[in-house]
Amino acid sequence: QGATDSYLIFDNCFVPWERVFLAGEHQHGGACALLFALFHRHSYSGCKPAIGDVILGMAALAAEVNNIHKQSHVREKLAELIMTIELGYAAGYTASDLGKPEVYIPGFGFVPYGPGSYIPNSIYCNVGRCLSGEAVWREAEILCDLAGGVVATFPHERDFKNPETGDLLLKYTKRNPNMSAEDQANFWRFLGDVLCSATGGIMNIGNYHGGGSPIMEQIAITTQYDIESRKKLVKYIAGMSGGDRDVFSKKTEPAKG
Repeated sequence: QGATDSYLIFDNCFVPWERVFLAGEHQHGGACALLFALFHRHSYSGCKPAIGDVILGMAALAAEVNNIHKQSHVREKLAELIMTIELGYAAGYTASDLGKPEVYIPGFGFVPYGPGSYIPNSIYCNVGRCLSGEAVWREAEILCDLAGGVVATFPHERDFKNPETGDLLLKYTKRNPNMSAEDQANFWRFLGDVLCSATGGIMNIGNYHGGGSPIMEQIAITTQYDIESRKKLVKYIAGMSGGDRDVFSKKTEPAKG
């Protein structure tokens, strides 16, 4: 198991004119790069919560197989996973709801762009992606904590079939009397693949960096968010000069006609 990635190097390549889509329109090249990241982060806000559902199920089953599912610390960990899942999904959903045919251009702000296709709200896309991405290692930690070391030390299937060791292993690896030893063994092998394998490691790296590392979302959030208006509001509350109590009031156009 594993994954294979590749690098594509354009070394003195000839591009036929009919395959040239931009010729000097550099601003569209920048917008294309921004939109690639934006749509990737938006889709991540739907993809990662779905992965979170699997992680939550694994965490709950790890506690159940270990027969500790009624302990208070398990409830706290499951609640933490649920909050991460739903906050990421809520941000992606809100990004869709607030979408409009505009793109954020550094130095210009939000401007109309394209033929009218809706573009998800960039703040919520980046917030959802960053929250979910930063939680990857915490989620793995929760799984590891609830499972214990058994995911790395669980006996090989051949040992269960060995007449000299099979019955002993069935006896001593069964932790929950209300679940069959076979089901418990299948679960530990599955969770071991998730936490201890090359594939599991690659998935964690992809879930953390895919769509842009958290630092990239932080840059996007802080450069696009209206921090100055918040400063003006606090200046007003604190009695400082330059404050504005109405900084967030919506400005309406006068009626025409």
